[in-house]
Amino acid sequence: MTILDLIKAACKTKGVPEKYAERIQKTFKIEKAEGMEAFVELFKENILPAIQEAENEAKNTAETAAVAAYEAKYGLKEGKSVEDPDKNKKTEEELLKDLSPEVKAYLESMKKSVDDMAKKVGDSITNSTNEAKKETARKQLKDAGLPDSWLGRVDLASETSIEDQIKTLSEEYTGIQQKAIDDAVARGDYAPGSVNLQDRS
Repeated sequence: MTILDLIKAACKTKGVPEKYAERIQKTFKIEKAEGMEAFVELFKENILPAIQEAENEAKNTAETAAVAAYEAKYGLKEGKSVEDPDKNKKTEEELLKDLSPEVKAYLESMKKSVDDMAKKVGDSITNSTNEAKKETARKQLKDAGLPDSWLGRVDLASETSIEDQIKTLSEEYTGIQQKAIDDAVARGDYAPGSVNLQDRS
């Protein structure tokens, strides 16, 4: 099974529409089969509601704007008769020019609402992605036996993978421990099993 197939299976389990599987993979940059359900759960709780809200808002805005434009064009609010829609067809630009200032203002406010909603969705995706990366980094730090306080030394936005960064930190940590032992031996204070090394940050 491919990573995408595994994400789709996790979507079924978590009750998320499968059409979002590819978006989940791209959002969290999933390349391994680990923690799939956690990513889907994060998407379901933090991102999906914002996407659905934005889609509903955009749909309602488009419907309202279309009705308002149609009413304005054919004077339905003033009780005028409906003319043949194909008669004297106008371009979108001409239609917008014909709209009243109130309708134009309304369309502008709806466009701003949709833009704001899109920004919120983008921010939500960024926050969820960072949280998922933090969890991955925290787990890898623990597995490598590194102090949890070193989480701040992992650059979540870096092009270097978290795995490679943890490997570098592990090598540094081993070097610190070795230096402490070497210093103790040089002073004559070292006896096997007697040195308690403190965490260094």
